[in-house]
Order: sequence, then C-alpha cells, then structure tokens
Amino acid sequence: MNISQVIKPNLVLYDLVANTKKEVINKLADLYQKTGVIQEKEAYIISVMKREEEGTTGIGDGIAIPHGQSETVKESAVVIAKLKEPVEWHSLDDLPVKYVFLLAIPDEGDQEHLKILSQLAGLLMDDDVRIQLEKSKSKVDLINIFKKGVDQL
Repeated sequence: MNISQVIKPNLVLYDLVANTKKEVINKLADLYQKTGVIQEKEAYIISVMKREEEGTTGIGDGIAIPHGQSETVKESAVVIAKLKEPVEWHSLDDLPVKYVFLLAIPDEGDQEHLKILSQLAGLLMDDDVRIQLEKSKSKVDLINIFKKGVDQL
C-alpha cells in the first residue's frame, strides 16, 4: 500500500483547536469514527496511547506521527491535522507540535504499518515539505503538499 492511498481530503483538518496531546488524539479519533475508519474509538485511543508510552512520536520540527494498530481499525488511514496553537508533545527536540499525522492500522497490518510510517517520515524529513507546511494556509494546501510529495517518492 502506498501512502497516497491513505491520504484522503475528508481526513485533513486545518486549525484544529486542542490544548493537550490527549485532546488532539481524541478529536482525531472522533473523525476516524465519523468516517468509518474505526469502529470503537476508546479501543483505538488505548492503542495510540500505549504506543505513546513506549516513546514519543514527536519527531521534531513541530511534527508528531502518533499511531495505533488495533482490531477496531477497518482500513489503514492517516489524519493530517494542522493545530491552531502548538501543543506540548514531549518531542525529541523538546518543542511543541503544530502538525499531527495520526495513523490508523488494522491489527493484521504490520508490514503495511511500517511501509506507511516509513513513507510519511521520509516525506516529512524533506526540508521543502516542511517549508510548505509552514506556508500552508488551508486544508487544500495541506492536501496538495502531500499529493506532490507522494509523486516524488
């Protein structure tokens, strides 16, 4: 599976209002439940928070890639959210997070999980992609950044 298959316009949020990591994850899980990606929100959140306890998913430069793998996930997906205000995430660079990429992976999707995570991390390590994120002014801008980035993979 390619990352372009899991990035969908209905899973992109711009200027999400949240004050904590848990609130961000909760709001993004709401979107997953509303769009049918997950069946049970609480079970999914538990899988995401369990992963967060293993080590931060705040990779630096204002970016976090939390992820949950659970039987409640019906299909692999990624929510892209630009936060209205940065949120503390205990990131590797000790800076708060402005962009969250929450992955949902079915229980049996181990290889899929690693491939999507690798592709996403690769895109986000690109200086041009991070500059475009900073310049983005809308949901459409965010979608276009990743459509272009995926084409370059």
